[in-house]
Order: sequence, then C-alpha cells, then structure tokens
Amino acid sequence: MKSIIQTRFLHWKHHFYSFVFWLFFPLASVIFLHYLLIDVQTESKVPVGLVIEDQTNTAFELVKELKQSSLLRIYELDEDKALQQLKKHELDSVFIIKDGYEEKMHRGSRNRLITSYQSNLSFAYTSVSEMVASFVQKNTGRIKTAHTVLQLEKQLTNRQDWTKDEIITTSKEIETNQNLLSTQFQYRDQVNKREKQVSLWNPWGIWILFASLATFFLFDWVIKENNATVKPRFVFIRFSFKKYALLNLTLYTCLLLFIDVITIFVFHYILEIPTHFSQIIAIVTIRMILNGFSFLFALKMKRLVTYYSLSFIITLLLALTSGAIVPIDHLVNNLPTISVIHPFIPFLEGALHNIWLYIVGLLIIIWYARREDTYA
Repeated sequence: MKSIIQTRFLHWKHHFYSFVFWLFFPLASVIFLHYLLIDVQTESKVPVGLVIEDQTNTAFELVKELKQSSLLRIYELDEDKALQQLKKHELDSVFIIKDGYEEKMHRGSRNRLITSYQSNLSFAYTSVSEMVASFVQKNTGRIKTAHTVLQLEKQLTNRQDWTKDEIITTSKEIETNQNLLSTQFQYRDQVNKREKQVSLWNPWGIWILFASLATFFLFDWVIKENNATVKPRFVFIRFSFKKYALLNLTLYTCLLLFIDVITIFVFHYILEIPTHFSQIIAIVTIRMILNGFSFLFALKMKRLVTYYSLSFIITLLLALTSGAIVPIDHLVNNLPTISVIHPFIPFLEGALHNIWLYIVGLLIIIWYARREDTYA
C-alpha cells in the first residue's frame, strides 16, 4: 500500500491545483451559496427608520419585535437624520414612537401612538405600517386583558394576587410555549400524514450535487491509466491492474471521507447546520456509493471528453429527480418506487440503508473476480 500511496502522490503533484480544487469544490460551493443567500436576504429586507422618543420598556419591546421580523431592516436614528435619509430614498419609511407611548397604552388610548412618514418611492409603506399596527394592537390587547383580569379578580375574590406585569409576562410565556392556533384540513378517509418542514435551502442537497460532480472528475485517473498504452505495463510489475485500481479506490475513499468529516464540522460549527448520527451514517454510505459508481463508470469509458460530458448529464438528472434542487412530491406520489431506487433520496432523508451500496459493492466484486486479460 505504501508504494501505491507514493505513486499516487506523484500523480497528484503533477495535477496539484486541479486535484485540490475538485477535492474542496463541494464544501466551498455550499459555503459560497450559504453566505450569498444571507446577503441576498439581507439586501431584500425593507429599510425602515425608527425614532424612539419614549424610553420605556413597552417601547423597547415594540422595537425588539420589529427587529425580529425577517422582512425589515431597522435603523435606529434621530428624527432629523431619519427624515433626511427618507428624502434621499435611503429609507422606505420612518416611524416615530412618540413620547408618552407607554402611558397612553396603559390608559387604553390607541390614537397617535406612532407617527409615520413615507416618500413617493415608499413601495412597502402600507405593508410595514400594517405590521407595526399589528404589533401595537397585540401589546394593547395584552394590557387590556391584564386590566380585565385584575377587575374580575377584585370583583370575585375581593383581593389582588396578581400584578399587571405578572399577567402580561404569563401571557407572553403561554404564547411562546404553546401553539395557540393550529388547523389541519384533510379529505374523508385520507391518512393524516406527518407534517414536513419545507425549506428552499437544503445545504446537504446542494452538497450532494457538487460532491457527485467532483467525484466524477476526481476519478478520471481510471481512464488515463486504463488505456491501451499504459495498461500493458502492469504485466511487468508486481501489481495487476485490478489490484492497483482497487487499492487506489480505497485510498481515494479514505481521503474523501476525511474531507467529508471536515465538511460535517464546518456545516455544524460554522454554518450552524445541525447534523445527526443517522445523517453521518448516510454521508459515509453515499460517499462509498459515489466513489464506487464513479470508479465503475470510468472503467467503461475510453475518452475523457465523453466521460466528462456524461458526468454532467448524470449528475444533473440525479439532482433533478432527487428533490435536492426542486420539490418532487408529485413525482414521488405517482412513482413511489423512486424513493427506493434513487441513490440520493435515502441520503437526503437520513436513511441508514441505501440499496445502491450493496449494488455497487456487488458490481465491484464481480469486476474484480472476472478473469483478467493478459498481454503477450
């Protein structure tokens, strides 16, 4: 094995840049797309200026809720600067939390709590103002509920065990911890399926797409060393071509598994993408499948151009039919067997078993056990 590693290092040395590029191509691509998506989401938020004149907890709570919105980008400014930026169209709109906001809220007044400004280019003003109004109404409702509970407690028990702040805090905890409104519709005699969380951004789905393409390009050495001018040389060395190719397959698998471990750590600790034990097993399984399939596919190819072209086509077809890029719920409903025969779907679902692992392993055993051609 030592001689195999030394020989392979000589090949890598001559193609160092392309080898390293394809080795880290899947990880680098996902990181790039991840931060690109974050930048796009940040730039797509509506810029809103916020002037806080009322320095109270109720006002700060409204500011906190607005900042938590995924649609708004809040800038805390003084009134003059905010209006100046609005005139320059740097802000879509400006909202001023007037002094006495909390006092009016506790008195039950809902008029002139917030002053808003817009320009002739404020395309999202209506939506943002309705959002701000909904937050204000929600907070007003909490305060009104607290007053009602205190009045009922006083009328029915003649004592006051709760304070207004405690009632408001308890209502927030209930709202956070419990799903107060959940509605499901289904037809009669229809099986109630477990809800699935749909996400437009699946990092592992993008990774498997780029990992497949990179694996194909990394295994082009099989074609280069399996041609008619190189293969006869194995008659004069102590390794047969099959043993040489199998040892190199093992070396590539160990190396790519090491890169996959780095990928798992980067996804988990840097990109903050959760990784479970079943998913780790699925990653190891899909790595062996990709390497084995690329190895067998390259053995049947004679020309590199044809191999590269078919690699693109196969990768694209597998990606489009796996749900890694576009949803395939309709396809799975019409063809349920696709979930079993497709090599990517078990990986994306975090399944521990993948039938293609056994198929690829069996094909490699059959290839190795067949009688090898000899050269005179």
